[in-house]
Amino acid sequence: MKPILRTLSATIALAILALALAACSASQPAAAPTPTIEVGTVALATQSAMIDTGGGRPADGEVAPDFNYTMADGSVHKLSELRGKRVLVNFWATWCMPCREEMPELQQTADENSDDLVILAVNRNEAPAAIAKFGNEIGVTFPLIANIAGDIGDRYGATSLPTTYFINSDGTISSKQLGALSPALLSKHMDGLQ
Repeated sequence: MKPILRTLSATIALAILALALAACSASQPAAAPTPTIEVGTVALATQSAMIDTGGGRPADGEVAPDFNYTMADGSVHKLSELRGKRVLVNFWATWCMPCREEMPELQQTADENSDDLVILAVNRNEAPAAIAKFGNEIGVTFPLIANIAGDIGDRYGATSLPTTYFINSDGTISSKQLGALSPALLSKHMDGLQ
């Protein structure tokens, strides 16, 4: 009886080994497809990250910390590439009511200054699909930048939303506004931009 058990045990062990080897050589299953984002008419950056990871909040007169952002079409851009133009970097979220309320004012400012002003709206911690939906509802044309990690807002010290940095054409920070921009505040900051 013992020789039969040994033979049976050896056969089972060989079958398990054969199955394990077959499993190792099988092709890997295809990765799940990346979800498609309905961008609509929004200029959406689906990814972004800090380049300048130095410490401390940037102050007026300092060079704005650099970051990059990847648009939905795959093109990669950097804040520093916008030298020669005035820039507004607005930190916002879709759930923030003051952020929603100031978006039309920002769009009007972008329209009135299209030759030498760029507005970059950096979202705090939300998915690109939610940002695209919001942008299409509001109807903005300036780039909405997904920053799921929140590293850009952290570097700029944007702990309250909205927060807006006004950056001169030489790349230095002109001023910063904590809280919503009224038309009067926006005009005041714009007048200070060089």
